[in-house]
Amino acid sequence: MSLVALVAMSALSVSCHNSSMFKLTVEGVDAKGAAAVQWPKDAVLATWDDALSAMEVKLSGIAPDSSYATLVMPKEVKTEGVRRFVYPATVCAGEGKVMIAPEQSATGCPALMPCYAETKDGNAEVEFKSLCGVVRLHLTTAEKLAAVQVSTEDSAKFMSGRFGVENYPFPVLKAENGALPCVVCNELKGVDFGQGADVCLFVAPGCYNTFTITLTTEDGRTCQKNLKDNKYIVVDRNVVCTINLGQNEGDLVFEEK
Repeated sequence: MSLVALVAMSALSVSCHNSSMFKLTVEGVDAKGAAAVQWPKDAVLATWDDALSAMEVKLSGIAPDSSYATLVMPKEVKTEGVRRFVYPATVCAGEGKVMIAPEQSATGCPALMPCYAETKDGNAEVEFKSLCGVVRLHLTTAEKLAAVQVSTEDSAKFMSGRFGVENYPFPVLKAENGALPCVVCNELKGVDFGQGADVCLFVAPGCYNTFTITLTTEDGRTCQKNLKDNKYIVVDRNVVCTINLGQNEGDLVFEEK
């Protein structure tokens, strides 16, 4: 199993005289990585304070080298105390909770990696850190796939849904009611897996004792692969976990419903 981490975005030292202006960076990683998260021009973030009153805000500008972006909060918004941010805004689940989407698009990764940040008393430097790991399925099959799902039967492990966040040196997800043991992509129609193609899914970090990949074809046939790696599969935060399936003859066997 190969591991690919997210490429670092370098931080620049900027003096910020407006207490409602923030400089946003993304955490750095070591030399293992090759996948980049870029701030899109139309990026929308969600932010809330200790009162848990969430609002959406747009980026004000992106550095030419994409190393940081700036965000100007409305003047009426107080920045004292702890302020929390998530990107993209759809990750905000209200009441200080976050949502890791149970249904995902294979094309949204890693550019839309769910990220979290905290700042205190108007500190202008805001470093976003990944909430998830990425499961990168490299699939090779002549079958026309309609859906891919990863799931676990671990009673205390959840891959998606609603979580609380505890911020140590990095964000840690705490499952809430509404957390789910699976993530699925239903947007594979037209993707050619004949020579191999990737499906990337955001998954809550964890050591999974059971880890099942279910492939479903357009005509409803399914293939299930139950994976083990030294007794468990590890999905690390801010790391891409690559799983290769289908390169060996007979590796993927599809059965009728």
